[in-house]
Amino acid sequence: PVNYGTSGAPVGGVDIQVSVSSHGLFEKTTKVCTMTVKGDGTSELGTCEHSESDDTAVASELPAIDPSTVVQIGKEIYEAIEDNQPTLNTTIDWAGAVPKGVTEWTQLENWQGPAQSDTYYVEFKNGLGTKLTKFAWRFVWKYGGDMSGVGKYVTQAGIDIDSSYAYLSENLDVEVKSLKPVNYGTS
Repeated sequence: PVNYGTSGAPVGGVDIQVSVSSHGLFEKTTKVCTMTVKGDGTSELGTCEHSESDDTAVASELPAIDPSTVVQIGKEIYEAIEDNQPTLNTTIDWAGAVPKGVTEWTQLENWQGPAQSDTYYVEFKNGLGTKLTKFAWRFVWKYGGDMSGVGKYVTQAGIDIDSSYAYLSENLDVEVKSLKPVNYGTS
């Protein structure tokens, strides 16, 4: 995790990465989009790009509570669409950025939201311009949680599916990853 300030006013944040893959009669192609969601309710959209990588994050143990150090809770990786079928379960498929030592987001108070982004989509077309697959979603998260008035953290960060489409010969897969949590406030 990166620390941008002091322990007096930490602001947690987490990157949510959506990988959309299309494959069928043609080669498999993947596009990746990343959104940074923050405990103060703001967000920043990264660019969408082609990617074939499969990096997996590693979980770490959570020691005593330290509001200035932000760690991740929830799932680091999950499937939202698998072989054209929705598999997203918003009850368990989410991530959060909370103080080190916190294991449940309910240990914090004063949550706000959920906030949501605009709708984004990734579409794949063949060489003739025919739409093969399309996936549309919004990033969603709760924000502003604090520990005894200290900090602004994030929980239940993930995606909300707007729509999905796959041509008869195509398969659509969508994977969601949460990347390293960050302290955007002060420590």
